[in-house]
Amino acid sequence: MKLFLSGNEAIAFGLVEAGVRFIVGYPGTPSSEVIPTAMDIKKRFGIKGYFDWSVNEKVAFEEATAASYSHIGSAVVMKQVGLNVAMDPFMNTAMTGAPGGLVVVVADDPGPHSSQTEQDSRFLAFFAKIPVLEPSTPQEAYGFSKKALFLSRNFEIPVMIRSVTRVSHSREDIEVGRLDDLQVKPNFIRDVDRFAATPHFRLILHKELNEKIESIKKLKWFSDFEEYFEGGVLIVTSGVSFAYLYDIVKDNNLEDKLKLLRISMSYPLDLEKLKKAIDKTGSKRVLVIEEGYPVIEMQLKTKMPTVEGRLSGLVPNEGELTIDKIGEILAKAGVLNQKSHGFVLPPFKRPSLCPGCGHRSAFYAIKQVFKNKAIYASDIGCYTLGLNLGAVDTVHCMGASISFGFGFDKVYSLFGKNDQVVVATIGDSTFFHSGMPALVDAVHNNSKLILVILDNSTVAMTGNQTTPADKYNQIGEKTKSIEIERVIEALGVEFLKIRDAYDIDGMINDLKHAKDFVLDNKVPAVLIFRHPCVYSGEGLENNIRFKNIYINKDLCTGCRVCVNQFECPSLIFDEDRKKVFIDVATCIKCGQCVKSCPFDAIKVEQ
Repeated sequence: MKLFLSGNEAIAFGLVEAGVRFIVGYPGTPSSEVIPTAMDIKKRFGIKGYFDWSVNEKVAFEEATAASYSHIGSAVVMKQVGLNVAMDPFMNTAMTGAPGGLVVVVADDPGPHSSQTEQDSRFLAFFAKIPVLEPSTPQEAYGFSKKALFLSRNFEIPVMIRSVTRVSHSREDIEVGRLDDLQVKPNFIRDVDRFAATPHFRLILHKELNEKIESIKKLKWFSDFEEYFEGGVLIVTSGVSFAYLYDIVKDNNLEDKLKLLRISMSYPLDLEKLKKAIDKTGSKRVLVIEEGYPVIEMQLKTKMPTVEGRLSGLVPNEGELTIDKIGEILAKAGVLNQKSHGFVLPPFKRPSLCPGCGHRSAFYAIKQVFKNKAIYASDIGCYTLGLNLGAVDTVHCMGASISFGFGFDKVYSLFGKNDQVVVATIGDSTFFHSGMPALVDAVHNNSKLILVILDNSTVAMTGNQTTPADKYNQIGEKTKSIEIERVIEALGVEFLKIRDAYDIDGMINDLKHAKDFVLDNKVPAVLIFRHPCVYSGEGLENNIRFKNIYINKDLCTGCRVCVNQFECPSLIFDEDRKKVFIDVATCIKCGQCVKSCPFDAIKVEQ
């Protein structure tokens, strides 16, 4: 059957077709579509398996490792920064191995487009000593997923599929194979020297891991290098960079100038075999162009110190290697006359919260109460865009808003002003992911932190995935809802208020009471401001509250307070008339902007 699949969807089909029956992970662009596709396959084709989200990447990795210990083909899915969260089990599972097979699907985000870093997960595979396969296209993502499980099972070692944004999100017609409901049976065989290894036995496991890597290097299936074209300058490449280079050669008739040597498994490399393949080409100049860090280049330099790439300065050390950027590299190397496209980049505009988003109203209320007198620690998610409303000072990594809030409060209490207010904002899914341990610390150590949980009942930024608070998973299977307020109460928080995020006056009142409470009692206060995401069916239905929203032009003074302080994209300032108007194409008629006008110029029609 032929399907038009994205790279992420292709990975899901490849894994399930190969026999993977346990797939877990945490949503993170650009990896988010793998698990929903697997869940859809399960429902559509009657596949028996466990495919679902976990609370975070570390937990997901540990769950998948246990399934693999039970001889069930398993996979764990995340983006590059998610692998940081999973590093402890990632390193340990490389040592103990994965008897049933374990495919680690990591989607990197060069650029970055939607991430805190543009780190290269191949380096972490290199660090852990596990193989990493790099698809160039969705078709290869499909095929490599099947090969990864085969390799993992045969050597009982985790194997990484390293995708990138352009591969994960591009699409291609792919002929997929049969999707049969395999008869699998768990079979955990006790081996305490391996699965509960003490440091002495870990040394033995490390030696076995090194032996596995040496054997994998020699596999013809994974260590062969594909040659393209007959030019004199040789480019060693991999992944999406190969796809770009292939197009550049074809589009510019460079077949007699460039030769491409394409690598599918970037670690471990059989360097002796690679050097022989390079020597056989007769090329006197060798370039390495790879997306991310110099993983191939570093390995190759031990045999060929003259290769050129990132380490030599030919390739930039940061930023995505787009097709235009690779063209610039080739022009710098003197093998392409690069012509400027004459593109003019538009001025940078920070992303904005969606029209009608409850987070905007919450941030507006926070800023009305605390002005510029509080320290605002925030987190990873849609609410990062509270930057635009002046209510975010720090964004670091998932869960760090509470940890940062704790740190700010403690140093100001000890060394500065004991009445310094610190407000931390975090989303519902991020709170479940890694906010809870930090709140335990804040409660235990009497931090006078105000924590605002912005609950929109979904993982909105990555595509509206379910959270532990949901009563059903994404394919409608019943789950147990974990209520955030009950978790908060169980942690010993003494001040807890829950408010609809569309109730601006109510939120302002709650924030004032929270401020008084933390300053008087020197312990944390938690506020849950809850409103469904406007991009969910429930959210859109509940948010359209008025027949019409309009600006009374006679009352509008052109002060821009609504535009600058409420910052809804549907509020537009007309430079000619010096008045604000409402963009009816984007306005969802929620009426939240009414509160932002000091002259009562924004009107609602019931």
